[in-house]
Amino acid sequence: MKILALSIVVLFAIMLGGCYSMDVGTNTALQNSELVEGVDKPIEHVLISNYGWYLFNCIPLVCGNATPGESFPWKFFTDHVNPILLHDRMMTYANSKNANVKNIMFTRDEKVFFEVPGTEIPCPIPFLVCYPEIQLSGVLVKPGKTVKSGVKGKDGSK
Repeated sequence: MKILALSIVVLFAIMLGGCYSMDVGTNTALQNSELVEGVDKPIEHVLISNYGWYLFNCIPLVCGNATPGESFPWKFFTDHVNPILLHDRMMTYANSKNANVKNIMFTRDEKVFFEVPGTEIPCPIPFLVCYPEIQLSGVLVKPGKTVKSGVKGKDGSK
């Protein structure tokens, strides 16, 4: 009986666990464009997201594991739904590609309703268990050549 109860708890935790993901997209249209003529060459679009479950919207229960190199996908009782942590992951990825990040966009969504797993039936859990999700996206660019200003100095030079 204890094994069955433990199995149900583990299954429930897995179904409601948090999730961290980093998706990278590129296509020829992105690679053949420029944000500013002659300056920045876009190479990839990066979207990083993480969500988790919090008790009373402040005590982390389970979140997606945003720690680099970890094999376990969840973190228990640790706040990994954190914009600073996701920003660090994006900057680390950009540095690994020798690129800069432009057009960074941050979104945060919090819910107190969730769908019963396997259905589309909403189940309210008013502020007892909350579900925040954050996303950070940006365009990785290869720095281009420096464009000189068209403004002349007092001596007539540019």
